Amino acid sequence: MTGAAVLPETGDILHLAEPLKGVADLGDPGVALFLSGAGDRLAHLVRSDGQAALVEAVAETRPDYVLIGGLPDPALFERLCAVMRSATLGVIVLGRDGLPDGVQDMTPTRIELAPLDPACGLNGFTLHLRALMRRCRPVALAGRRWVGGIVLDEAGLTLSDGTGQATLSLEDMRLIGPLFDAPGKVWSREALLGMAYGAQTMNGLRTVDVKLNRARRRLRAALGQDPVRSVRGEGYILDPATG
Repeated sequence: MTGAAVLPETGDILHLAEPLKGVADLGDPGVALFLSGAGDRLAHLVRSDGQAALVEAVAETRPDYVLIGGLPDPALFERLCAVMRSATLGVIVLGRDGLPDGVQDMTPTRIELAPLDPACGLNGFTLHLRALMRRCRPVALAGRRWVGGIVLDEAGLTLSDGTGQATLSLEDMRLIGPLFDAPGKVWSREALLGMAYGAQTMNGLRTVDVKLNRARRRLRAALGQDPVRSVRGEGYILDPATG
């Protein structure tokens, strides 16, 4: 299992989270303090006062995610499932201790959990939120990301460079997407594993190497270049110039 915090080595990327629709429980002091740093940004985030108001807001809207604090509560998840109007819902659990072992297995299949250490800050929130969406609600991500002449089309599941285009699977997106969210960051295999498969995955680190290398071979065949570079002993970085 992996629960490593991801601290991006990049500038402010909170704008990448702003199009996503969410509901946050400001009745939790930790959540309220954490979101105070966002000011009036995250315009599509409903700030509710307590879990009862959170459930009501989920019933009235169609959020992509909710943000709660403290230990995961199975009773809350059952209430969310009873009122949610979407097939799936991402739940970010804010806290320093991660998720208890096996909690995802006891959570309704329509809900996927993601722990977030508040020390990760708003950039870390953005990265973890977008990774969560790739796992449980990929339809919520419909933007385009440009890095060094390479374009990642999230809605079309493609990667292009002006001369060619490669089709990506949803699994490819879960592995490659974080590199585009923080293109200046060297991603460790452990961090990518958690981003792509969740904090409580039973997949090993080799899964990242095997799956990502297969995707890179397809990129070379379609584009004539590989925008992903291996950093010996550290992990992977997006580096189109070396492709």
